[in-house]
Amino acid sequence: MKQSILDKVSIGASTICAIHCALLPIILATVPALSHISAENHAFHIALVFIIVPMSLLAGFLGCSKHKDKLVLAGIASGLILLVLTALFGHDLVGELGEKVGTVVASILLALSHWRNYKLCREKTCDH
Repeated sequence: MKQSILDKVSIGASTICAIHCALLPIILATVPALSHISAENHAFHIALVFIIVPMSLLAGFLGCSKHKDKLVLAGIASGLILLVLTALFGHDLVGELGEKVGTVVASILLALSHWRNYKLCREKTCDH
């Protein structure tokens, strides 16, 4: 799978994660017909982590091995660490709001890092 596709999918998965954490409680409160959906579905967070982590690592490795941008590497590493820690321990350590904030911050950090990775590879015409 090409690095640019992995970056795009990682950006999409991070965005879905952020939207789920930030907007689902608001949607559930304003649309009572959806009240059967659990806003606290931990399995959804863990599933996204299992999707995001390998794709982010692979896209980051492929891009960084070509353009050597330390900001991309630091952003992806920090975002993944924050995302995993928040998914596993966030609710117990910082509560529900802290878990949501941590997840959204991690998702934004990952999306921005993948966007930078994608742009750098396009500028340097990496084809890997």
